[in-house]
Amino acid sequence: MKNYSLIILLLCLIATLSAIDDRYLYQLAHFKNIQPYMVVCSEDQVVLSSQNYMWAYSIFNPLQPRLEGVFHSAFRIEDVNVLGGNQIYICSTEPTNQISSVDTLSSPGRIYFTNQIIGDRITREGSILYVADRFKGIDIIDIGKGGMREIKSTFSEKWGIRDFIAQYPYLYALNDFGLVTVDISDLQFPMSMGVNYEIADATVLAKNGDIAWIGAGKKLLAINMTDLKHPRLIFQTRLSNDILDLEIKDDRLFVALGKGGVKIYNISNPLKAEDLNTIYPPTTSVYDIALDKDLVFLALGKDGWMIYQYR
Repeated sequence: MKNYSLIILLLCLIATLSAIDDRYLYQLAHFKNIQPYMVVCSEDQVVLSSQNYMWAYSIFNPLQPRLEGVFHSAFRIEDVNVLGGNQIYICSTEPTNQISSVDTLSSPGRIYFTNQIIGDRITREGSILYVADRFKGIDIIDIGKGGMREIKSTFSEKWGIRDFIAQYPYLYALNDFGLVTVDISDLQFPMSMGVNYEIADATVLAKNGDIAWIGAGKKLLAINMTDLKHPRLIFQTRLSNDILDLEIKDDRLFVALGKGGVKIYNISNPLKAEDLNTIYPPTTSVYDIALDKDLVFLALGKDGWMIYQYR
C-alpha cells in the first residue's frame, strides 16, 4: 500500500514539473541612445518611436542592431505599423492629421506618400490597412504592395476607438463602452454587431484564438468570444499597475505594466491563466512590448530600449 501511494505521489510530482515553464527572459542588450515609447517589429526589423521621431533597426544580429533609417515628424506620432522589410506606416492626429508611408531602407526618412486621413491607431491584415480615429471611426484602406491604393470604406464609430484587432471576417475593437465586433466580410460595407461586452476603461486588446484579452486600468480580463452574441467573462485578475500593452505568442501573454515591469502568463488554459514570472528591467517604466520569434523588445521611454531572449 505504501509503495502504491509512493508511485502516485511520484506521478503527481512528474506531472507538476512537466507543467512548469522553465523558460526565462534573458537580457541581450540595453540601448540608451534614443527615447522610444512604442515598438513594433517584422521580418528582422524593429521600429521604435517617440512623439516626433521614429527609428528603424535591422535585428539580423540582435546583439548589434543596425540603424537603417530615422524619420522626423512635425506632429505627434500616434501609432506605427510595419509592412514587410521596408514599408512603415505612421499615423498622426495633430494638426494636419496624416498617415504616411516611409521607405526606410532605400531612402531613409523619405515619405512615400501623405494622405489626409485622421488616425491614432493602425492595424493591418494582409494588404488591408485599418486606421482608427478616436472620434471618427475606422478607415479601411487597400495598400496593395506597399502603396496607398484606395479607401475601401469608412466605419463610423462615434464612441471612440481605443484599440482594435483585425481578424477576417471580423474586427474587434474597444470603445468607450467596451468590446465591439464589426463584420468586415464585405470590406465596402462593414457592419457593427454592437457592444459585445461592456467594460469600463478598457484600453488594450489582444486575442488568442477565440479568447479576447483586455487591459482595463489595473484589471486583466479574458472574454470567450466563441459565441459573439453571448460572450463570457472567463478570467479576471487585478494587477499592481495600469496595463499599457498586451502581446501574445505561443500561449504566453506578456503584459507591460509601466513601473510594474513585464508580467508573463501561461494562457494555454485561459480559465486558469498561470502567473509565470515578472521581470523588472533596470529602468523606471516599460511602455510597450514587441515579440519576434524568441526575441522580446521593450520600449522604456527616457531609459531607451532593451532586447530580451525568451528561452
